[in-house]
Amino acid sequence: MDIVLDLSSVPTDNPIIFVWWFFKTIGWIYPVFLFLYGLILGYQYWIRNIYRRNRKYMLLAIDVPRENEQGPKAVENIFNQLAGAHQPLGKPEKWFYGEIPDSFSFELISIGGYIQFIVHFDKKYRDLVEAIIYAQYPGAEITEVEDYTQDFKIKFPNDKYDLWGTELIQTKKQFYPIRTFEEFEDTEGYKDSMAGLLEALTRIGPGEQIWTQLVVTPADNDWGKDAEHLITKLTGGKTKEKKNIVDYIFEIPNFIVGEFFASGTTTETKKDEPYNLMMHLTQGEKDLINSIEVKVSKLGFHTKIRLIYFAEKEKFNKPVSKALYGAYKQFNTLDANGLKPDPRISTFGPFWFKQYRLKTRKNKLMYRYRFRGHWLEPGYYGKILNSEELASLYHFPMLTVKTPSLRMAEAKKAEPPMSLPIKGTTAATSSTSGSKAEPPANLPIG
Repeated sequence: MDIVLDLSSVPTDNPIIFVWWFFKTIGWIYPVFLFLYGLILGYQYWIRNIYRRNRKYMLLAIDVPRENEQGPKAVENIFNQLAGAHQPLGKPEKWFYGEIPDSFSFELISIGGYIQFIVHFDKKYRDLVEAIIYAQYPGAEITEVEDYTQDFKIKFPNDKYDLWGTELIQTKKQFYPIRTFEEFEDTEGYKDSMAGLLEALTRIGPGEQIWTQLVVTPADNDWGKDAEHLITKLTGGKTKEKKNIVDYIFEIPNFIVGEFFASGTTTETKKDEPYNLMMHLTQGEKDLINSIEVKVSKLGFHTKIRLIYFAEKEKFNKPVSKALYGAYKQFNTLDANGLKPDPRISTFGPFWFKQYRLKTRKNKLMYRYRFRGHWLEPGYYGKILNSEELASLYHFPMLTVKTPSLRMAEAKKAEPPMSLPIKGTTAATSSTSGSKAEPPANLPIG
């Protein structure tokens, strides 16, 4: 059955009359659609805020045994098990209860040169988090601590502190992998990828602090499905662009104008024939495609990476930021993916209205760090890193890494304690180097 459009009644001699005719016939759909869409978004935002206010968060400080010999693979298993917190949300949960995915913040901080591993999450996941850590590190000590960020509700500019900070984003599409711990192996064994970061964290002194944060949100299991289009494109195949209902609505004017100005002649379209460049690819291109397939085969997590260095103004040392970012740049590869500062958020780079924009960015970074993933909206949880990539960026150092100022468990336990500690802080008893004095009182250690 052929569909014939009668466009003889369309006024074409006057553009103004044509616009009015279009608005009367079909153009009114757009303002009505935008109004209703705005109401829906407002309602959803309201019920999500109610859900957020009911969340109760906590922080756990983690100390692994000093003689730890487990590598990043153990932490990769921790992230894989953490994916059990993911539960696909149906329409009732989204539209009646305002539920949104829960996030976990894995933090590594240095206060005056003393280092601590910390995990921040919703209290309902405490048993899950402790169980998966003890499963991989039976001798670990886990202690609930107060939120160290609440002591620094400072606004910029101020007379005491200065700040450098950024959020790291991926240099390419999320399906391209970054360099992982598997690639730090050589003939002499594994070179711990955390060594550079831990060394940078020990190089600061009293009056200086470094905060690093990975806010991870378990992704749906089909997160890698769209990688098929990328692989098809890399191998020379043809892909079709996916469209949603909004795309079809806004294509209506193009369709009408196209029909009106059509010349009436028919064009013969050739059927796309399958084509594949796989036989003509270089070995490097084949390895890249294989690495993409390996990445999307693992569990994925939406990830926000935040770095902050701040200090008293007379002690602020800008080169510290170079060492901090350099510790993450070692995961970059030119042929695949990497991490780079987000130019929209970083506290460097602006030219126009520089002072005002730097002040705004510093305050925004401190706010986002303190609230972790609390106010993140679906679609803004960050690009995806898989469990192997996360374990490369964040894991407990092995025995070969010498970091005297890192808080560690002093004795290996045969099994997890029957009654876990609730709260408390004690002075660090680990050895120190150089001229460092006692650990600062606000260091969140067990």
